[in-house]
Amino acid sequence: MNMGRIPRQECFDGVEIVYPRFFCLPGGRLHYWNMLFMFLAVYPVIRNINHSGMFNVIHAYGVLPAGFVGQLIARKLNVVSVATAIGSDINVLARKSNSLLARTKSVLVNTEQVVAVSKALALIAAKLTGLNSNIKVIYEGVDTGMFDAGFMDRNQLKRKLGFSEDKRIILFTGRLVREKGVYELLKAFSHICGKYPETVLVFVGTGQEKNSLLELAERKGLQERIIFAGEKPHAELVFWYTASEVVVLLSYNEGVPNVLKEAMSCCRPVIAAATGGIPELVVDGKSGILVEPGSVAEPVRALEKLLENPELGVNMGMYARQVLWQRNLDWTRTAEAYHQVYLMLLQKQKKSK
Repeated sequence: MNMGRIPRQECFDGVEIVYPRFFCLPGGRLHYWNMLFMFLAVYPVIRNINHSGMFNVIHAYGVLPAGFVGQLIARKLNVVSVATAIGSDINVLARKSNSLLARTKSVLVNTEQVVAVSKALALIAAKLTGLNSNIKVIYEGVDTGMFDAGFMDRNQLKRKLGFSEDKRIILFTGRLVREKGVYELLKAFSHICGKYPETVLVFVGTGQEKNSLLELAERKGLQERIIFAGEKPHAELVFWYTASEVVVLLSYNEGVPNVLKEAMSCCRPVIAAATGGIPELVVDGKSGILVEPGSVAEPVRALEKLLENPELGVNMGMYARQVLWQRNLDWTRTAEAYHQVYLMLLQKQKKSK
């Protein structure tokens, strides 16, 4: 994402949104300084907005760096703090160094309320801190109105996206980074593409591994069968999901990824690594197929199973959307759950005064 394109301020559905800029040093060992730079940029903005004491809660999305900064600001303003653990913060960033792990633990212990986006992530947070009572699970929703295949014509969508009607699209959307399992996906595709000449593998997104993936595709002679579509506006992803045969995500670590929820909302079957909160979302064999993280052989078998039996994919896709409804995975329910957390914290604060 080109950060320079983000406006400094905008209004969305009547809500004012401010995007403070802060100096950021490159390099994995400089996270502490970057968190301080973030605090120095964000705190004056919040202080100016809070001139009448209108804030009661500081909610940080992500334990690091946002949770660290949010906790400092909450102390400055003498308000309560909430931090949402999203997955990469605890599973990846916290493990980069002992100092980052220590700060992660500090945020988890000292924040008034920690929220995890999955049960699996809540367990990891609990193991890090030895605390269970301060961690609440709130699943993030999906916009089932935006991501609704509805009466869309798949063949028409394929033509719109530049594919012939006979193409069967295997889709990945997200960052092109190693930990998303992009190499395993490309290798799995190389095993099945000869048997299914009508298939194409499409990567929607960008990232540091793009050039290496391009080179690997060329070495395997698959440059005509593997498409790098680049980053797409969020609202356009519904077209890509709906046109696809199956959506694949082979991440090594995840929370409950939006990609899978959006694909399921579009009635697409998914093949996903059984890691993090994914098994809480994907019903193996019913709404999709779970595979071992890091495996190539298992995604190969899963792809062959769906490509050999298109009706199975249709049935899985229909069931996938039902799962979202059954588990209340919509933003209205998510917002209400957070609202209850805020009220609970404010009531506690009022009683303690």
